[in-house]
Amino acid sequence: MRLPRLIVVLSAIALLGACSSSTTTRLAQNIVRIDVSTAPACGSSGARKLVSRMAAVETIRLGYDKYLIAAMDAENNVRVVGANYNTTGTLNTYGNTGRNTGYTTATPIYGGTQDAAIVAIMFKQQDPEAKNAIDARTTLGANLAEVVAKGTPNTCLQ
Repeated sequence: MRLPRLIVVLSAIALLGACSSSTTTRLAQNIVRIDVSTAPACGSSGARKLVSRMAAVETIRLGYDKYLIAAMDAENNVRVVGANYNTTGTLNTYGNTGRNTGYTTATPIYGGTQDAAIVAIMFKQQDPEAKNAIDARTTLGANLAEVVAKGTPNTCLQ
């Protein structure tokens, strides 16, 4: 019984840890647009969390301290693209008569992506506009150096 449970747990980790793709476009010296596409298992909140985390990473990487979210957008492009069918049943025959009982179940196959985009305006600590901005170091937490060194996060598990 432990092996099936282990397989289910490992499968869930693999699905949730699915890779993402991202693009960062510098719009001005202190403005970036970040686009993210994640696996369906991440959900829309996973895509938004990932793009916000990436804004903090880019802020530090580009030499700034804080950022404001000027625009944010998300789109669900996940669809059912097929199904796995499983038919089970029994056939009983008695002489010249037969009886068939059974049922078919379908497990949907999902495809597509959860997408999110953000436009972040970055500031230095001493800039007057930084007063109401989000502190990138606080967003990334205690392992800031490790996160920035790794670069762009590629999973919604972080």
